Amino acid sequence: MPKRVPGLGFVGNRSWDLRSALTLGTVVLLAGQQAASLGARAGMRRDDTALPPRPPPAGSSLRAAVRPHSVRCVPAAAPTPAAPLPQAFHPDLFNPLVQPLEMLANAEALAVAEESGGAGSSLLWQGIAAWFATPCGQLDSYVNGFWKLQHPPGREIPTRFAEMRHHASESLLPLAQQASTAAGGAEAALAATWAAAADPAGRGWSHFRPQRDAIAALASRADIEHHICQGMLRGQESVLGLQRFFLNGVLAAGFALGSPDGAVYGLPPSHPDVLAYRDRIADLLRTSGMAPTDAAAAADTVLEMERTLAHAPVQVNSYTLTQAEAALPGFAWQTVWQTLGLDPMTSLYITMESCRKLDVMLQRRPLADWRAFLQYHQARRAQGYLLGSVEPPARLKQLDESRGGRLLLSAWYSQRMAPALTAPALAMFDAIRQVFIEELAMSALPDADRASLHAALEAVQLVFDDAGQQVPWDGFIGSASHLANMQALDALATRNDLSIIEGPTDSLLAGPAHHLSLGTNVIDERVVLSPALLGSLEHLGSSREERWGLLGFMLGHEIAHLLGEARDLSPEAEALMAREDTAIRQRIGDMWIDHTHLNATRVQEEAACDLRGISGARRAGQAEAEAAGESYDLQRFFLAAAGLHAANPTERQLRRQVAEDDHPPGPFRAGLARFVQGFDSAFGCTPRPAQPFEYLFPVRDAAAGTTDPNRG
Repeated sequence: MPKRVPGLGFVGNRSWDLRSALTLGTVVLLAGQQAASLGARAGMRRDDTALPPRPPPAGSSLRAAVRPHSVRCVPAAAPTPAAPLPQAFHPDLFNPLVQPLEMLANAEALAVAEESGGAGSSLLWQGIAAWFATPCGQLDSYVNGFWKLQHPPGREIPTRFAEMRHHASESLLPLAQQASTAAGGAEAALAATWAAAADPAGRGWSHFRPQRDAIAALASRADIEHHICQGMLRGQESVLGLQRFFLNGVLAAGFALGSPDGAVYGLPPSHPDVLAYRDRIADLLRTSGMAPTDAAAAADTVLEMERTLAHAPVQVNSYTLTQAEAALPGFAWQTVWQTLGLDPMTSLYITMESCRKLDVMLQRRPLADWRAFLQYHQARRAQGYLLGSVEPPARLKQLDESRGGRLLLSAWYSQRMAPALTAPALAMFDAIRQVFIEELAMSALPDADRASLHAALEAVQLVFDDAGQQVPWDGFIGSASHLANMQALDALATRNDLSIIEGPTDSLLAGPAHHLSLGTNVIDERVVLSPALLGSLEHLGSSREERWGLLGFMLGHEIAHLLGEARDLSPEAEALMAREDTAIRQRIGDMWIDHTHLNATRVQEEAACDLRGISGARRAGQAEAEAAGESYDLQRFFLAAAGLHAANPTERQLRRQVAEDDHPPGPFRAGLARFVQGFDSAFGCTPRPAQPFEYLFPVRDAAAGTTDPNRG
């Protein structure tokens, strides 16, 4: 039975609530069912009428061949139908609660079922493992076991961060519904857009008529070229489109491809998929205002022009205006650069072969073909906005999935939520950095190396994602047309990208404030954090210990990453830090998933940052509590830190995860808090042979006159 944690009503650092009680009740019922069923079967065996030999599990053509740490699904012959074995309770009682292992074998057994030897049910054994886990032995099961019961495996791996992402998304909707035009700035723009999106009258195809009329008025190739280039600035891309990759602009000629996967362009004209796609083109042309008698022939033209562009090889190279003119003379490069307001020396990455195909079509195709082509592709892009649902969740999703809408939500969220969230985070960041600085001063590193690392720590900044803050939202004029509003937002996003492309090379690339993100820019010496992540962490825990165990741990981890990237250390300092790494490897051991060996270097790097992050957050949190004259519950702190990486993947998901990303998975990181100084005393654990992780840097043992690399 796990030891009760003072101040907590439920093991796993969760308050005792109805859901927790139901979860525990389920585990108890399952355990009772298993024990009672075994007793009933034993009683029948003692009967004069003994049971026949046990048949294979009924209703399944698979058997689970189980060995330690692995579950496999092995084909087997279909079993002969047999009478079901006696159960202590009616089986319908448990059908909604549990999936037996032989049923799970059709998809995949839970990773936790590996330890059950193939008996019983996954939920049962997972619950038993969580209930009898101790912090001194099975920290992940002790802290996260009941959380895993409440978050069973699915198509996406349940993780604590996924839970935080869901909370951020859920909390965004009620806030967006409260946006007011009186607030000004991004909030006023959001309120106007939100109101128009709720009105079905603002979504009719009549709102597309101005674009259709403008296309019908095109009278020359120059008109078409100008219209295509202007479309990039109006949120009405049809053939050319501007994208941004970090600080670089990308001019792509693939926006006109209407087929989702492009496979239709390689099929013969009589293929059913081609005919169905052509019919969809004709339907949209009719819907957007073309005469029904002209739509069928126009659809053939559009499909033929798309196929021409699709056959161009996708190869991207960088060009200034002069270089582009030399690569493809006669193309409207001057119009492109002038329309976008780019300096002639500004480089764009261009799909030149696509532009070459486009240039040939501009020379050879009649105006009627181009009018049909532009109408279809602008209608295709408008269709997503016009046909969207007016329900609030759908409106929010549509905003977030569009370039301009996502920028608007970010600017509004930063304007509304960031001030109250960022000030405490900055204070925590400064406190943890001070712990690193103080420990660096006491380290055994040479003086020059200490000075270099001290300067690096002083230079580190915590900045917050606030994409869209530089956009002049006061100039946004809301319309009753939802299409006009969304295209205006996309136009603002394009202009914002242009300002970044033409801006200074050290521009900070901020992400969306309303999305969860945390990262380190080692080149600029910045830790970047989103306000939405701060709000989600508050949802997980609000006590001092929980704040330091969650956010403090994360900030310390990122600071440790910056120090790990320190350059130009002396050979003596490098040797000392290498001994630190060896000590950490001795603690964490070798990590395998099935036959896959995790990237040893990355595992060590992440473990080192985790250990330094937890240790730094522990010291900073304790110092804050002492300054306030309050106690500091180390148990609560360590439980919060261990719960941050809660995850419940299946074995296959684990294998796929480590194959795609060499970061150690969550279940491997949740137990690292066990190695930090203060854990054993907080939980009354028997000390391990290796000394706990205590120092952020190598220290000198004054008594022995030797350097101590955390005594691994």
